[in-house]
Amino acid sequence: MSWQAYVQACTAMGFTKVTLIARATYQAVALTSPSDIATAWKDGDTDINENQELLDDWTDVKKKTFCFYQKKFNIILREGEADGAQTIVCASGNDICLARQFSTIWFIVYGQKKSMSMKKEAKGDKKEAQSGFSGAQQAFAKICKGCWDALAEAGV
Repeated sequence: MSWQAYVQACTAMGFTKVTLIARATYQAVALTSPSDIATAWKDGDTDINENQELLDDWTDVKKKTFCFYQKKFNIILREGEADGAQTIVCASGNDICLARQFSTIWFIVYGQKKSMSMKKEAKGDKKEAQSGFSGAQQAFAKICKGCWDALAEAGV
């Protein structure tokens, strides 16, 4: 499967931004749009370099945030070894960002939580299918099952 096919698979799962970056060259090998690349930006007075975010040790519990797609996310779950595959699950409000470091690529995805509606539907109204996820954990389970587990088994 081509790298772009993984982007399409992730967007079919409900992710709106997908970026795959080669670890050897820092070049994007597949993405949802040309703007979905690692960039440098400012968070207040702090310079953010998203390439450095990828290089940082994600297993370091002192690292509380992960910045990508020009947004700052709180790390809520981390898995992996400092010298091997690493995964982080992040969220900020309704925004969800998941990132996995494989041996050859970084794989970053972004999606949103489904909006909670308190509006009662009239009897007989069709419910519109909402895009998004119930939460970061559901998004993580979905991408692992639909994509990341197979890549890990293939030794990517």
